[in-house]
Amino acid sequence: MSTIGISTSKIWKVRALEAKSSDDLVVREEPLEIRIGFGSETKREEFSLAVTMRTPGADEELARGFLLSEGIVGHSEDILSAKYCMQAKQPENTLKVELVNDLPFDAEKFKRNFYASSSCGVCGKAVLESISAQLPEYVNPAAQVKQEIVLQLTDQIQEHQNTFKYTGGLHAAALFDLSGNLLIIREDIGRHNALDKLIGVCGMQRINLSDKILWLSGRLGFEMVQKSAMAGLTAVVGLGAPSSLAVELAQENQMTLIGFLKKESFNIYSGKENVILNSGN
Repeated sequence: MSTIGISTSKIWKVRALEAKSSDDLVVREEPLEIRIGFGSETKREEFSLAVTMRTPGADEELARGFLLSEGIVGHSEDILSAKYCMQAKQPENTLKVELVNDLPFDAEKFKRNFYASSSCGVCGKAVLESISAQLPEYVNPAAQVKQEIVLQLTDQIQEHQNTFKYTGGLHAAALFDLSGNLLIIREDIGRHNALDKLIGVCGMQRINLSDKILWLSGRLGFEMVQKSAMAGLTAVVGLGAPSSLAVELAQENQMTLIGFLKKESFNIYSGKENVILNSGN
């Protein structure tokens, strides 16, 4: 298997009274260090910003999305380039993001580096004041989503989530238009990373997110809704349950938040007025 996000592992398959050895496909997980290049044209500085455990692949998208969703940069245009550091001990796991000349960047603010795990996002962000990145002041008109469209989203994901077919161990973030057409999908062992990759590629392609639907495979925690709001998304749909803070944030920002999506049902936690139900209620 040549897919970059997959490795082979020896396992034991236990079935009733039988234990059988075989090869199995598992999701790769490796650290990615994100470094920042900043300063004037004649005086550039470098700062190690974060280390995140991720599934290799789409690293530039992940880094760009991370900077945008955490409010480290305000616009995709603030980033000049993102390239692997060939002088690093592990070039394939070290990415340097160059900010535009003279863009304000306070390295002291990030002296206690982010450490992001694949399962929980950025560790050490349990304190609310640490995880509350400043949201944009503008409020986009909320997207109007139809019940029958929402119920069709997951079937399309299963057709396109290639690595998941082989491993069963990846999260996905997917972008749909309001007609239910799948536009972009990104996968990662970490749900936060999958969303950052999606936000990153949307920024690179200058895609307006206010009239799109975001589909998420995992739990709808505060950070997932925060990242979505930072990117300008107004409709978030997930298979899992939202947290109380996620619901509050969605309501405060007039976002539609749908959880527990199944084949024939879902729960609306925010923005019911933006969901067009078949019953008309």
